[in-house]
Amino acid sequence: MEIFADLETELALLEGGDEGLCAAYDSVEFLAPLRVGDFVEGVARVTSRGNSSRKVEARVYRVLSVDENGCRLEQDGPVLAATATVTIVVGRSRPAQAS
Repeated sequence: MEIFADLETELALLEGGDEGLCAAYDSVEFLAPLRVGDFVEGVARVTSRGNSSRKVEARVYRVLSVDENGCRLEQDGPVLAATATVTIVVGRSRPAQAS
């Protein structure tokens, strides 16, 4: 969930110039287990824009997996570990300031 929050914050900064606010998790699915030591990658995209809200789709992939002893496990490419759809509220974009 922290990774989803980080992705939302990054998109809010890009979309509105501030950290924004998570209004709701519309759905969250956990699809594969993650262990401490796994290397994960998160990706997110805005799927729709309102005046001050954005709908976001986010995914977390397990890129490298480890066992309970921290030893690397072989896997065939990234594994989709979790998905979420989120509504965020963003500030209005600020015009660029002249120097």
